[in-house]
Amino acid sequence: MTDFLDGADMVMRFLIIRHKSLPLIGPPPGCRSNASSGEKLKHQSLETLMELIRADWQSTSNTFASPHKGYYITGKLNTAIYRDDCWFDGPDPDMPVRGVRKYLNAAGQLFDKSTSTAELLTIEIQHSQTKQPTIVAKWKLKGVLQLPWHPSVPTWTGTTIYHLDEDRLVHKHEELWDISVAQAFTQTLWPQLGNLLWKRKEQPERQ
Repeated sequence: MTDFLDGADMVMRFLIIRHKSLPLIGPPPGCRSNASSGEKLKHQSLETLMELIRADWQSTSNTFASPHKGYYITGKLNTAIYRDDCWFDGPDPDMPVRGVRKYLNAAGQLFDKSTSTAELLTIEIQHSQTKQPTIVAKWKLKGVLQLPWHPSVPTWTGTTIYHLDEDRLVHKHEELWDISVAQAFTQTLWPQLGNLLWKRKEQPERQ
């Protein structure tokens, strides 16, 4: 019974932290992000911004042996280059989310930090003739969710586009996955079934 109650408590905390429709409740006090609206680094060069974003993908903590423990895993990033009302969008059902603090509250409690990794593959500046330039990062993620049965998320790659405003602050954080939401969640919650289904779909049709 004790194990059951501990598991139920973990699930409830996970849902409360992750669910975007509970702004009045919010995460438990011990699980809240320390992100605050301090002084912003406006009008930085694109190269400087790119390096600051690159640093967010690399853990500076001695706690982790692997360097691939960026903000997708730790929930820690340089808020000085983000607008406080930044719009976070992506395939995750808990998105879109507006606000750096709200996003980090969810991101910081999603993965088991000791066994999960988020590896930055490439990062580059992309220019446009009609709008502000963007910074584009490609990454690979592998993780274990902080739930009682510790489900493993299938390894997948994706892209994050950092949209900049006139002050060169990130006003939109756009995430794209190279697998479908259905595949990600099926392989996470029912790995045997998910692997069977998606492996069949990936096999070439016989002539």
